[in-house]
Amino acid sequence: MLESRLYVSRSKLELAQSHEAVEAIVQVAQVRNAALGVTGALISTGSCFAQILEGAPAAVDQVMASICRDGRHFDVRVVSVLSIRRRRFGEWWMAYSGPSFYVNRHIKPLLEESVGELDTSIRSERLSALMSEFTAPR
Repeated sequence: MLESRLYVSRSKLELAQSHEAVEAIVQVAQVRNAALGVTGALISTGSCFAQILEGAPAAVDQVMASICRDGRHFDVRVVSVLSIRRRRFGEWWMAYSGPSFYVNRHIKPLLEESVGELDTSIRSERLSALMSEFTAPR
């Protein structure tokens, strides 16, 4: 069985340098994820990140451990963990289509303390669907 895990976090990157830094993150992630059999997608908004990881639970745990140690962001919150049969991002070791300020309004509420479980579930699914749209073949 495969796992899909969505997390959100707050960026420590300065906006002027964030594009190059995120591109470097993506390059490293693509190599590491390919070696571990993990697929997924990343969105950066300038102030936040959202990422979906898919793969064997142990491999996703290994990637998450690395992500949590990364000093380029903080307040890492896993907002969804699902057992899946089929990958949503199976063609991508790490999909990234550049910064998306529009998605910021979908990420920020997931970083609030007062978000309830049902609201988190609904918002997580909306964010996952948006990430799928960003990575869909054009």
